[in-house]
Amino acid sequence: MNALWEQDDFQRAAGETWRPGGLALTRRALELGARCCGFAPGARLLDMGCGAGASLEFLAGRGYRLLGLDRRGHANWAERAGRGATAAFLRADAARLPLAEGCLDGVLCECVLSLLPDPLAALRDCHRALRPGGALLLSDLFRRTDMTEGEGGTAARLACREGTSCLDGARPRAEWDGLLARAGFLLHCFEDHSPALADLAARLVWYGAGAAPHWLRGGCACGGVSSGRGAFGYGLWIAQKECS
Repeated sequence: MNALWEQDDFQRAAGETWRPGGLALTRRALELGARCCGFAPGARLLDMGCGAGASLEFLAGRGYRLLGLDRRGHANWAERAGRGATAAFLRADAARLPLAEGCLDGVLCECVLSLLPDPLAALRDCHRALRPGGALLLSDLFRRTDMTEGEGGTAARLACREGTSCLDGARPRAEWDGLLARAGFLLHCFEDHSPALADLAARLVWYGAGAAPHWLRGGCACGGVSSGRGAFGYGLWIAQKECS
């Protein structure tokens, strides 16, 4: 089975960014990174899980020095390189970055961490590759509650764990916060952007059931999303590697 973001209907609904919030949320992450961490144009930034490179193209116009990393090479990479792309692309594992210690000013990680089998390992390697004072701009899904057996929690998680969407690895916000701390990051701020998830879900339904995961079509006990208090939300975290 193709991953959700690889499906034609999903890409048509989500556009080039393949995640909730699109470039508007990327722009917000940069604003908060500047405010909380002094992160500014000219900084060396890794887009971890860059996909086809839409965010990199957006960031290039804002003066960042860019590196894109993804576990698979995308056809768009060659096309963008042919147009004189200002970013270098690497095909590599996010938990084993082929980068020197302290070589980055920032890491952008948009709806990627929840896809990884060991997000803590990935966060620790991001921490290693960042210079002291470097910024982590992270957006991802979170579960609003840690569902219990009585609420059908275990069955729901098993039903949703197909390895095909970010929902597979969604965790409660407190657990994400804890992983950031264990990796050595200082968390500066969190914003709830769940309406962006609800908007994407609505567009997936509009483009047809084939583009919508079964949790959205009512086939999974884990619940859906909403701009209010659905089972899943979407968050933005700004964290920093402390200066030594």
